[in-house]
Parts: sequence; C-alpha cells; structure tokens
Amino acid sequence: MISVSQTTQYVLLLIIILLTLIPCTSSAALQDPFNPDISPYFDSIREDRDELFSFFYGMPKGGDIHIHLSGAVPPEKLMAIAARHNLLVDPATGQLVDPATDQPSHYTPLQPLVPVASAYANATLSQYLVSKWSMTGFSYENLSGHDWFFNTFDLIDPVTYYDGELIASIRDLAACENIRYLELMTSQTNSDNVKEIVSTVAWDENLTLMRENLLSAGLADICRQKVLTQANYDQISREHATAAGRNVTVRYNYEALRFYPKKEVFSDLLQAFEIANQSPIIEGITLVGDEADPYSLDDYYEHMKMLAYFHSIYPHIPITLHAGELTPEIVPPVDIQNHIQQAITIANATRIGHGVSIRYEADWEESLAKMADFRIPVEILMTSNLQILRIHARDHPVSLYMEYDIPVILATDDPGVECTTLTQEYVNFTMSNPTVTYEQIREINQNSIRYSFLPAPEKEEMLAELNESLKQYERNIFARFLVVPAYGAGLAA
Repeated sequence: MISVSQTTQYVLLLIIILLTLIPCTSSAALQDPFNPDISPYFDSIREDRDELFSFFYGMPKGGDIHIHLSGAVPPEKLMAIAARHNLLVDPATGQLVDPATDQPSHYTPLQPLVPVASAYANATLSQYLVSKWSMTGFSYENLSGHDWFFNTFDLIDPVTYYDGELIASIRDLAACENIRYLELMTSQTNSDNVKEIVSTVAWDENLTLMRENLLSAGLADICRQKVLTQANYDQISREHATAAGRNVTVRYNYEALRFYPKKEVFSDLLQAFEIANQSPIIEGITLVGDEADPYSLDDYYEHMKMLAYFHSIYPHIPITLHAGELTPEIVPPVDIQNHIQQAITIANATRIGHGVSIRYEADWEESLAKMADFRIPVEILMTSNLQILRIHARDHPVSLYMEYDIPVILATDDPGVECTTLTQEYVNFTMSNPTVTYEQIREINQNSIRYSFLPAPEKEEMLAELNESLKQYERNIFARFLVVPAYGAGLAA
C-alpha cells in the first residue's frame, strides 16, 4: 500500500478546495488564451451603448466601402477647408460660394456674402452652418429628411472641388477608428466641354455607335484628363493626411449620376467605365443620386440596360448599385416593385447598396435567393436609412437578408452629413439586432474586405492582416475582461 504523507494530503485538499471555488461554468478558465472566444464578454455588454461604442471603436475594422466623398467630411472640417481657400458663404442660406472657381455660377445671395473664416469668431454663424450642412438637430417638422439631406449637397458643393484635402480628412478620420480600407465613391463635375460634346452628339439607340460617337467627339481625351486629375487628388490627400491617415488604403468607385435625361446618364456611365478602365486607383463604378427623382424612376430600366451594355464592353470592372433606397411613402407602389431585381439580373451588380425596399418587390424571394446563390452582398446603412427614409431599426430588412444567408456589410454612406461613424453603425446594428453574435459581427467585418473591389492578391493580404489584428484584439479583450474577473468571482464566492 502506498503511503501518502500528511503534507501531500494537505496540498491535495487545498487543490480540491480551490477547484471548487472556481466556477465550473467559466469558459475563460478552459480557453486557449491565444485563440480565445470573447463571445461571453460581447454578450455581457450588448445592451450597453457606451460599452459597445468603446468595444467597436477599438476593434480593428476592414473597410468602409459604401461612402460618398462629397458627404463624408463633417461640417466643422468642411468649414476649415473652405476658410483655408477663402470661400464665402451666404448667411441666409448656408450656400458656399467660391470666387476662385465661380461656383455656384450665377448665384444671387439673399444676404451679403461673408468669409467662411468669420464663423470662427461668430458662434451663431458657426452653429448655423453646421446645422445647414448636416442632419444635426434636424426636426423633420417642415421638410422631410429625404429632401433636407439631398438639398445639403448643393450648399457644400463648392468646397468639394478641393477633393485632395477632403480625402486627407477622411483618411485621418478612418485611421482614428482603426479602419484599414476606404472605397470612396467620387466623380468630377462635367465641364462645359463635356456638356458641349453631349449636346452636339445625337442620341442613338445603337449604344455601340453612341459610345463611339461620344468618344470620338472628344470624350476620350476628357476621360484621360480625369484619370490624371484623380491621381493628383489622391497624391494631395497623402500630402495633407497624417502619418496614420496615409497608412489607410484608399481606392475609388467612379460615380455616374442617374437624375438626368438618358443621354447625359449614358455619357456619365461611359466616362465612369472609361476612367475606371484606365486608372489603377479606381476599382469599380456606381450609379448614384436620388432614386426617387423623376428621371431616376422613369428611366430606371433604361439605365439598367445601359449598365448591361457597358458590362459587355468592360466585363472586368465591377458594379455596385444603389437600389431599393425607396419607401411607399416617397414613391408610388408601381415604382418600388423591381429595382433590386433589375440591378442584379440586368445590370450585373455585384453589390447592392441600401436594399431597404426588398419586401415591396414583386419577386423579392427570388431576388434574395439569387443574391444568396451568387454571394451578392448588401451594404447596410442604418443611420442613413433612418434619417432619409425614416426606416427605424425594427422595420429594417437587414435581418431578412441575414435569414437568407446573404453577405452583409456595414457602412456609413455620408457620415459627415449624417453625423455618424463606422463605429456607430456597428453599435446601432448590434443594439437593434439582439440575437446577433460576435461571430456574425466578425464575419460582417471581414465581408468589407472580402467583397471589396480590390485586386485578389491585395484583398487576400488585407484579409489576412485584418484576421491577425482581430485575433490580437480578442486576446487583449480576453486578458483584460475575461480571465481576471472569472477567477476573482470564484474566489470571492
């Protein structure tokens, strides 16, 4: 018989006592600290907005890939850029005026123009400009959020000509949020030369001839110049950004505007595809503008056919489309039945932006099935949909998309105008979807790179970097919030 000393017995007894004091339900005690599951911590804070904000602010993020350059900069930073370039403002309307570029042309002020810089010594003017250039404090009493939002862009348009400095500001803001990639939607205002070319070239239902006629009339040269201009804006952004901002990878999707007659829209789309075809920093194209505009509604099917044609000419250029940014309150039922369906079946869209009207479409189940089968993601923009369309969280179809296993991406849309951030979008999404898990959050985060328009090798490298950063962040969360509390709680029992 083996003899056990009294000392050994005491040691064994102490171990047994300690083991009984440590909660047997504590997953932290059993986890691999190098690959921890932080779901318990996430679940413990999911109803605390402040804790969620802190969690998501620190979380390494992939990208914001549905973000408009013209609406991404907060009004306070727009004010600084406008003041730096000696822009003026109408204190009665908030309309910016730039004498250097004569924008907007032929503007008649309601009150004498004053320097934007004067707002720094005039708190009333400063607060007024912030309210006019954003959704801050908007009351919805005398105007819809939809109309206020779209009206804002005319007011701030003159400062958006300084694209390089705007991009620098967006880079810096992204770096602060641990965002590693931006896919900015951008375009360059059509000059009088473009307008003259479009006016002199007659519309032709043969889209091949229409394309050739526009290019040979001078649009080819203009596209080449716009490629150089975009490269210059990108370089300026690097010069003005902080070191952290310069580390954010930035690419662009070139915009065409949908709220014009079809010849102008075709010209815009042609420029977008030609510029994306030539530029190494422009990855894809998109069609933007108020989807409820009369031209946008009446010619929607024609626009989709134009996109199908251009896709046949430029099959390697990916297309992301704003589709389904509509509600029955702003358009008749007949105009809400097929926008998403046509975007994916006719226009070859590989991503859908907004998609909030999906349940009002005639063949919505078929569209969802197609999106799931072909892995066509939806870009979810919760703050934008609330402010512009009054789509509250309880009515948002994001849960329907997830139910159909459609890839979801969270993004900001126009964070400067809408006073939001990507961090805040994650908070809003989590609080309004009480069953979402941390693993789903992680997947949504990775989707922003996985379904970006980056070239495959660059995408794979960035996904690997994001995954490693997330693992390190999870280790830090585990060490800080799970390990010590788990043991401490048991010992105190």
